[in-house]
Amino acid sequence: MDNWSALSLVPELIDVLNSLPPKLNIKPSLGAESSSVKHEIELTQNVETKIKTSKGLTKSSPFSKWLLAIIAVILISLFAYRLVLYQLEVNLHKEIAENSYDSDEDFDMYVQKFYRDLGVYGIYPKRPKEQVIKFSKLDQLDNTTHIHGVSFGFEDDDKIEIYINPTTWAHFNKPMRYILIYHELAHDVLNLDDLNEDSWNEGKLMYPVISEYEGKDMDDFIESYKVLFESQSGLLVDDGYKTTKPMDDKNNSPWTPPSDAILVD
Repeated sequence: MDNWSALSLVPELIDVLNSLPPKLNIKPSLGAESSSVKHEIELTQNVETKIKTSKGLTKSSPFSKWLLAIIAVILISLFAYRLVLYQLEVNLHKEIAENSYDSDEDFDMYVQKFYRDLGVYGIYPKRPKEQVIKFSKLDQLDNTTHIHGVSFGFEDDDKIEIYINPTTWAHFNKPMRYILIYHELAHDVLNLDDLNEDSWNEGKLMYPVISEYEGKDMDDFIESYKVLFESQSGLLVDDGYKTTKPMDDKNNSPWTPPSDAILVD
């Protein structure tokens, strides 16, 4: 027992001891501690910044809520207004249709003539599936006493629906009747709007005040629809509609309608 030696002096154990890993030092260094503290400070500052930003948003939120509320009220009001107008038009349409009646008047003759005149100018709109042209006593209804004729096929290529005040028709001469029918057909077939009630538009087919056509003859009617159809075909016109000049594909020259294009049956 007195001759024991330290294990580190035993030759056989030296290699074993040398192969053991060194003792780990788990105590953090001063630099690591400093970095950790710095990181915590940065996190605290970021949290404080977010809190301040959140407070700023909270302060402005009442204004944002009022703005959103105002926008919502405006949108709802516009929707309600359009809905009311639509319902009024639906009710008017129903009332006019219920008061309409058939007659011996050959309105289809005007329709066929209208399509023939369009074809002369190279305009070939779709033929509608439904065609209704009747008399309706517009001067006896509450909201149409001032109307001579009205159409309901605007922007509906599958329908021509026109109602004519019989009192108006009885008092109109031949050119005035053509002007009235062609005006309403231009709404339903060509989907054209009325022109503004400006003095320079008087005499044009889409002028909405038909009383301005009193005293007009067939030549005036012919000129009015000729100008309109030329504008829709792209022909050169200088009358407030269009000023374009298409070319004939065959000879590369300006296209002109035949001489009988403005004749009326």
